[in-house]
Amino acid sequence: MFFPISAVNIAVWYLVGIGFAVGVCGSFWGMGGGWIITPALYALGVPMNIAVGTGLAQIVGQSIISTYWHARFGNVSVRVAAAMIPGTIVGVEIGAQIMEALKVHGQAYVNQVISTLYIVLLSGLAIYTLAESLYSLGVLAWERQQQADTGQGCSHRDPVMEDRISVDLATRLQHWHIPPMIACSLLRVSSTSLWIILLAAMLTGIVAGLLGVGGGFLRVPMLVYLIGCPTHVAVGTDLFAIILSGGFGVFTHALKGNVDLMMALYMLLGALTGAPIGSFATRYVQGAELRALLGAALIAATASVVVKSFFNMPMLATLLVVGMAGLMAVIIIGLLIRGVTRASRVRSQ
Repeated sequence: MFFPISAVNIAVWYLVGIGFAVGVCGSFWGMGGGWIITPALYALGVPMNIAVGTGLAQIVGQSIISTYWHARFGNVSVRVAAAMIPGTIVGVEIGAQIMEALKVHGQAYVNQVISTLYIVLLSGLAIYTLAESLYSLGVLAWERQQQADTGQGCSHRDPVMEDRISVDLATRLQHWHIPPMIACSLLRVSSTSLWIILLAAMLTGIVAGLLGVGGGFLRVPMLVYLIGCPTHVAVGTDLFAIILSGGFGVFTHALKGNVDLMMALYMLLGALTGAPIGSFATRYVQGAELRALLGAALIAATASVVVKSFFNMPMLATLLVVGMAGLMAVIIIGLLIRGVTRASRVRSQ
Protein backbone atom coordinates (compact mmCIF):
# COMPACT_ATOMS: atom_id res chain seq x y z
CA MET A 1 0.00 0.00 0.00
CA PHE A 2 1.29 3.49 -0.85
CA PHE A 3 1.37 6.09 1.93
CA PRO A 4 1.57 9.58 0.36
CA ILE A 5 2.77 11.43 3.46
CA SER A 6 5.76 9.12 3.87
CA ALA A 7 6.02 8.49 0.09
CA VAL A 8 6.68 4.76 0.61
CA ASN A 9 5.00 1.45 -0.19
CA ILE A 10 4.57 -0.82 2.84
CA ALA A 11 2.57 -4.03 3.14
CA VAL A 12 -0.38 -3.55 5.48
CA TRP A 13 0.24 -6.92 7.15
CA TYR A 14 3.72 -5.70 8.17
CA LEU A 15 2.30 -2.64 9.91
CA VAL A 16 -0.44 -4.65 11.63
CA GLY A 17 2.13 -7.25 12.70
CA ILE A 18 4.47 -4.61 14.15
CA GLY A 19 1.54 -3.02 15.98
CA PHE A 20 0.50 -6.39 17.39
CA ALA A 21 4.00 -7.34 18.63
CA VAL A 22 4.64 -3.91 20.13
CA GLY A 23 1.16 -3.94 21.68
CA VAL A 24 1.82 -7.27 23.40
CA CYS A 25 5.31 -6.34 24.62
CA GLY A 26 4.50 -2.73 25.50
CA SER A 27 1.46 -3.54 27.63
CA PHE A 28 3.36 -6.41 29.29
CA TRP A 29 6.43 -4.32 30.21
CA GLY A 30 4.80 -0.91 30.53
CA MET A 31 6.71 0.62 27.61
CA GLY A 32 5.72 2.55 24.55
CA GLY A 33 7.88 0.59 22.14
CA GLY A 34 9.34 3.49 20.17
CA TRP A 35 12.72 1.73 20.24
CA ILE A 36 11.06 -1.03 18.18
CA ILE A 37 8.70 0.93 15.92
CA THR A 38 11.06 3.72 14.83
CA PRO A 39 13.85 1.49 13.42
CA ALA A 40 11.27 -0.89 11.95
CA LEU A 41 9.71 1.95 9.92
CA TYR A 42 13.02 3.63 9.11
CA ALA A 43 14.41 0.40 7.65
CA LEU A 44 11.55 0.40 5.09
CA GLY A 45 12.33 3.89 3.85
CA VAL A 46 10.11 6.02 6.08
CA PRO A 47 11.91 9.33 6.79
CA MET A 48 13.25 9.42 10.32
CA ASN A 49 11.18 12.43 11.37
CA ILE A 50 7.96 10.73 10.21
CA ALA A 51 9.02 7.40 11.70
CA VAL A 52 9.43 9.09 15.10
CA GLY A 53 6.15 11.07 14.93
CA THR A 54 4.10 8.16 13.57
CA GLY A 55 5.55 5.76 16.11
CA LEU A 56 4.71 8.17 18.91
CA ALA A 57 1.11 8.45 17.69
CA GLN A 58 0.75 4.65 17.68
CA ILE A 59 2.36 4.41 21.12
CA VAL A 60 -0.05 6.89 22.71
CA GLY A 61 -3.05 5.08 21.23
CA GLN A 62 -1.71 1.73 22.36
CA SER A 63 -0.97 3.07 25.86
CA ILE A 64 -4.57 4.27 26.21
CA ILE A 65 -5.81 0.74 25.48
CA SER A 66 -3.25 -0.87 27.80
CA THR A 67 -3.89 1.61 30.62
CA TYR A 68 -7.61 0.86 30.46
CA TRP A 69 -6.99 -2.83 31.10
CA HIS A 70 -4.31 -2.28 33.76
CA ALA A 71 -6.61 0.17 35.54
CA ARG A 72 -9.29 -2.54 35.67
CA PHE A 73 -6.73 -4.81 37.33
CA GLY A 74 -5.84 -2.11 39.88
CA ASN A 75 -2.32 -1.60 38.54
CA VAL A 76 -2.36 2.14 37.84
CA SER A 77 -1.31 4.77 40.38
CA VAL A 78 -2.59 8.06 38.96
CA ARG A 79 -1.09 9.92 41.91
CA VAL A 80 2.45 8.66 41.31
CA ALA A 81 2.21 9.18 37.54
CA ALA A 82 0.99 12.77 38.00
CA ALA A 83 3.71 13.46 40.56
CA MET A 84 6.37 12.42 38.03
CA ILE A 85 5.32 14.98 35.40
CA PRO A 86 7.23 18.03 36.78
CA GLY A 87 10.42 16.02 37.28
CA THR A 88 10.15 14.54 33.80
CA ILE A 89 9.72 17.97 32.19
CA VAL A 90 12.76 19.36 34.01
CA GLY A 91 14.79 16.28 33.14
CA VAL A 92 13.92 16.45 29.44
CA GLU A 93 15.06 20.07 29.31
CA ILE A 94 18.34 19.21 31.06
CA GLY A 95 18.92 16.36 28.59
CA ALA A 96 18.17 18.66 25.65
CA GLN A 97 20.62 21.27 26.96
CA ILE A 98 23.34 18.63 27.33
CA MET A 99 22.67 17.62 23.73
CA GLU A 100 23.09 21.23 22.59
CA ALA A 101 26.41 21.42 24.44
CA LEU A 102 27.61 18.25 22.71
CA LYS A 103 26.70 19.63 19.27
CA VAL A 104 29.46 22.21 19.61
CA HIS A 105 32.01 19.43 19.06
CA GLY A 106 30.43 18.22 15.80
CA GLN A 107 27.91 15.58 14.73
CA ALA A 108 30.43 12.74 14.72
CA TYR A 109 31.28 13.46 18.35
CA VAL A 110 27.59 13.58 19.27
CA ASN A 111 26.94 10.22 17.59
CA GLN A 112 29.86 8.60 19.38
CA VAL A 113 28.95 9.96 22.82
CA ILE A 114 25.23 9.20 22.54
CA SER A 115 25.83 5.67 21.20
CA THR A 116 28.29 4.93 24.00
CA LEU A 117 25.94 6.27 26.69
CA TYR A 118 23.04 4.32 25.22
CA ILE A 119 25.04 1.08 25.22
CA VAL A 120 26.38 1.58 28.75
CA LEU A 121 22.94 2.45 30.14
CA LEU A 122 21.10 -0.35 28.35
CA SER A 123 23.66 -3.04 29.11
CA GLY A 124 24.02 -2.02 32.76
CA LEU A 125 20.27 -1.89 33.28
CA ALA A 126 19.79 -5.19 31.43
CA ILE A 127 22.40 -7.06 33.46
CA TYR A 128 21.19 -5.62 36.77
CA THR A 129 17.51 -6.32 36.08
CA LEU A 130 18.16 -9.83 34.77
CA ALA A 131 20.45 -10.79 37.65
CA GLU A 132 18.13 -9.40 40.32
CA SER A 133 15.01 -11.00 38.86
CA LEU A 134 16.61 -14.43 38.42
CA TYR A 135 17.86 -14.30 42.01
CA SER A 136 14.38 -13.35 43.22
CA LEU A 137 12.83 -16.23 41.26
CA GLY A 138 15.33 -18.58 42.86
CA VAL A 139 14.44 -17.35 46.35
CA LEU A 140 10.71 -17.78 45.67
CA ALA A 141 11.25 -21.30 44.33
CA TRP A 142 13.30 -22.21 47.43
CA GLU A 143 10.62 -20.82 49.76
CA ARG A 144 7.87 -22.79 48.04
CA GLN A 145 9.96 -25.93 48.22
CA GLN A 146 10.54 -25.38 51.94
CA GLN A 147 6.81 -24.95 52.50
CA ALA A 148 6.09 -28.11 50.53
CA ASP A 149 8.68 -30.07 52.53
CA THR A 150 7.20 -28.93 55.84
CA GLY A 151 3.67 -29.61 54.67
CA GLN A 152 2.60 -26.00 55.12
CA GLY A 153 1.72 -25.40 51.47
CA CYS A 154 0.66 -22.09 50.05
CA SER A 155 -2.52 -22.93 48.16
CA HIS A 156 -4.32 -20.04 49.78
CA ARG A 157 -1.80 -17.55 48.44
CA ASP A 158 -1.51 -16.23 44.94
CA PRO A 159 2.09 -16.84 43.82
CA VAL A 160 1.77 -14.15 41.16
CA MET A 161 1.24 -11.55 43.86
CA GLU A 162 4.42 -12.61 45.65
CA ASP A 163 6.41 -9.90 43.87
CA ARG A 164 9.75 -10.62 45.48
CA ILE A 165 12.41 -7.96 44.93
CA SER A 166 15.82 -8.88 46.27
CA VAL A 167 16.99 -5.25 46.43
CA ASP A 168 15.77 -3.21 49.40
CA LEU A 169 16.96 0.20 48.16
CA ALA A 170 13.39 1.50 47.92
CA THR A 171 12.68 0.49 51.52
CA ARG A 172 15.73 2.42 52.68
CA LEU A 173 14.78 5.49 50.68
CA GLN A 174 11.25 5.40 52.06
CA HIS A 175 12.71 5.84 55.55
CA TRP A 176 13.79 9.32 54.48
CA HIS A 177 10.81 11.30 55.69
CA ILE A 178 11.59 14.46 53.74
CA PRO A 179 8.38 16.46 53.30
CA PRO A 180 6.23 16.75 51.36
CA MET A 181 5.21 13.11 51.63
CA ILE A 182 2.90 11.34 49.20
CA ALA A 183 0.63 8.46 50.21
CA CYS A 184 -0.46 5.75 47.82
CA SER A 185 -2.27 2.55 48.75
CA LEU A 186 -0.61 0.69 45.85
CA LEU A 187 2.92 1.30 47.16
CA ARG A 188 4.62 -1.05 49.59
CA VAL A 189 4.51 1.54 52.41
CA SER A 190 1.97 4.09 53.51
CA SER A 191 3.92 7.08 52.18
CA THR A 192 7.16 8.13 50.50
CA SER A 193 8.90 11.44 49.93
CA LEU A 194 7.75 13.34 46.85
CA TRP A 195 11.39 14.28 46.25
CA ILE A 196 12.30 10.65 45.57
CA ILE A 197 9.60 10.42 42.90
CA LEU A 198 10.70 13.73 41.36
CA LEU A 199 14.34 12.61 41.32
CA ALA A 200 13.48 9.33 39.59
CA ALA A 201 11.32 11.21 37.08
CA MET A 202 14.05 13.76 36.41
CA LEU A 203 16.63 11.05 35.73
CA THR A 204 14.21 9.42 33.31
CA GLY A 205 13.58 12.77 31.64
CA ILE A 206 17.30 13.43 31.21
CA VAL A 207 17.67 10.10 29.45
CA ALA A 208 14.67 10.85 27.25
CA GLY A 209 15.93 14.31 26.33
CA LEU A 210 19.49 13.19 25.72
CA LEU A 211 19.00 9.85 24.00
CA GLY A 212 15.73 10.59 22.21
CA VAL A 213 13.79 7.69 23.74
CA GLY A 214 10.55 7.57 25.66
CA GLY A 215 12.25 6.43 28.85
CA GLY A 216 9.85 3.59 29.63
CA PHE A 217 12.68 1.05 29.72
CA LEU A 218 14.23 3.13 32.51
CA ARG A 219 11.08 4.38 34.27
CA VAL A 220 9.72 0.91 35.08
CA PRO A 221 12.92 -0.26 36.87
CA MET A 222 13.10 3.06 38.72
CA LEU A 223 9.50 2.75 39.87
CA VAL A 224 10.34 -0.73 41.15
CA TYR A 225 13.82 -0.27 42.62
CA LEU A 226 13.77 3.38 43.80
CA ILE A 227 10.11 4.14 44.59
CA GLY A 228 9.05 0.65 45.65
CA CYS A 229 6.12 0.04 43.30
CA PRO A 230 5.19 -3.61 42.82
CA THR A 231 6.22 -4.61 39.30
CA HIS A 232 2.65 -4.89 38.02
CA VAL A 233 1.81 -1.43 39.39
CA ALA A 234 4.98 0.01 37.84
CA VAL A 235 3.89 -1.34 34.45
CA GLY A 236 0.40 0.17 34.60
CA THR A 237 1.60 3.47 36.06
CA ASP A 238 4.24 3.91 33.38
CA LEU A 239 1.69 3.30 30.63
CA PHE A 240 -0.49 6.03 32.10
CA ALA A 241 2.53 8.36 32.29
CA ILE A 242 3.20 7.70 28.59
CA ILE A 243 -0.26 9.03 27.75
CA LEU A 244 0.38 12.21 29.72
CA SER A 245 3.84 12.85 28.30
CA GLY A 246 3.27 11.52 24.79
CA GLY A 247 0.06 13.37 24.04
CA PHE A 248 1.82 16.71 23.67
CA GLY A 249 4.54 15.06 21.60
CA VAL A 250 1.99 13.73 19.11
CA PHE A 251 0.34 17.15 18.88
CA THR A 252 3.56 19.02 18.14
CA HIS A 253 4.79 16.38 15.67
CA ALA A 254 1.44 16.49 13.85
CA LEU A 255 1.70 20.28 13.47
CA LYS A 256 5.11 19.79 11.88
CA GLY A 257 3.83 17.16 9.43
CA ASN A 258 5.71 14.31 11.08
CA VAL A 259 2.73 11.97 11.60
CA ASP A 260 1.44 9.59 8.93
CA LEU A 261 -1.98 9.02 10.47
CA MET A 262 -3.01 6.21 8.11
CA MET A 263 0.17 4.27 8.89
CA ALA A 264 -0.37 4.78 12.62
CA LEU A 265 -3.96 3.55 12.37
CA TYR A 266 -2.90 0.28 10.70
CA MET A 267 -0.38 -0.34 13.48
CA LEU A 268 -3.04 0.55 16.03
CA LEU A 269 -5.27 -2.17 14.55
CA GLY A 270 -2.65 -4.70 15.58
CA ALA A 271 -2.29 -3.07 18.98
CA LEU A 272 -6.03 -3.37 19.59
CA THR A 273 -5.49 -7.13 19.80
CA GLY A 274 -1.95 -7.19 21.16
CA ALA A 275 -2.35 -4.72 24.03
CA PRO A 276 -5.12 -6.65 25.86
CA ILE A 277 -3.09 -9.87 25.48
CA GLY A 278 -0.02 -8.30 27.10
CA SER A 279 -2.13 -6.71 29.84
CA PHE A 280 -3.90 -9.97 30.70
CA ALA A 281 -0.59 -11.87 30.66
CA THR A 282 0.70 -9.77 33.57
CA ARG A 283 -2.00 -11.36 35.75
CA TYR A 284 -0.42 -14.79 35.32
CA VAL A 285 3.29 -14.05 35.81
CA GLN A 286 5.28 -13.13 38.87
CA GLY A 287 6.86 -9.70 38.98
CA ALA A 288 10.32 -11.29 38.87
CA GLU A 289 9.37 -13.23 35.72
CA LEU A 290 8.23 -10.01 34.08
CA ARG A 291 11.49 -8.25 35.00
CA ALA A 292 13.57 -11.19 33.75
CA LEU A 293 11.97 -11.00 30.31
CA LEU A 294 12.50 -7.23 30.31
CA GLY A 295 16.20 -7.74 31.08
CA ALA A 296 16.53 -10.23 28.22
CA ALA A 297 14.83 -7.80 25.83
CA LEU A 298 17.17 -4.99 26.88
CA ILE A 299 20.16 -7.21 26.10
CA ALA A 300 18.82 -7.69 22.56
CA ALA A 301 18.29 -3.93 22.27
CA THR A 302 21.88 -3.33 23.40
CA ALA A 303 23.17 -5.76 20.79
CA SER A 304 21.16 -3.89 18.16
CA VAL A 305 22.76 -0.57 19.07
CA VAL A 306 26.24 -2.10 19.05
CA VAL A 307 25.71 -3.63 15.60
CA LYS A 308 24.39 -0.36 14.19
CA SER A 309 26.89 2.02 15.84
CA PHE A 310 30.15 0.09 15.64
CA PHE A 311 29.62 -2.30 12.73
CA ASN A 312 27.47 -0.04 10.52
CA MET A 313 24.88 -2.74 9.84
CA PRO A 314 21.52 -0.97 10.28
CA MET A 315 19.46 -3.71 8.63
CA LEU A 316 20.83 -6.39 10.97
CA ALA A 317 20.25 -4.06 13.91
CA THR A 318 16.63 -3.63 12.87
CA LEU A 319 16.17 -7.37 12.43
CA LEU A 320 17.52 -7.92 15.96
CA VAL A 321 14.98 -5.51 17.48
CA VAL A 322 12.01 -6.64 15.38
CA GLY A 323 12.91 -10.32 15.82
CA MET A 324 13.22 -9.83 19.57
CA ALA A 325 9.79 -8.19 19.68
CA GLY A 326 8.23 -11.06 17.73
CA LEU A 327 9.90 -13.72 19.90
CA MET A 328 8.92 -11.99 23.13
CA ALA A 329 5.34 -11.62 21.91
CA VAL A 330 5.22 -15.39 21.33
CA ILE A 331 6.69 -16.05 24.80
CA ILE A 332 4.21 -13.68 26.46
CA ILE A 333 1.28 -15.33 24.67
CA GLY A 334 2.62 -18.69 25.85
CA LEU A 335 2.75 -17.42 29.44
CA LEU A 336 -0.85 -16.24 29.14
CA ILE A 337 -1.99 -19.65 27.86
CA ARG A 338 -0.05 -21.37 30.66
CA GLY A 339 -1.62 -19.14 33.29
CA VAL A 340 -5.17 -19.52 32.00
CA THR A 341 -4.74 -23.30 31.81
CA ARG A 342 -3.47 -23.51 35.38
CA ALA A 343 -6.24 -21.27 36.66
CA SER A 344 -8.84 -23.46 34.93
CA ARG A 345 -7.39 -26.57 36.56
CA VAL A 346 -7.50 -24.96 39.99
CA ARG A 347 -11.14 -23.91 39.55
CA SER A 348 -12.13 -27.41 38.39
CA GLN A 349 -10.62 -29.07 41.48
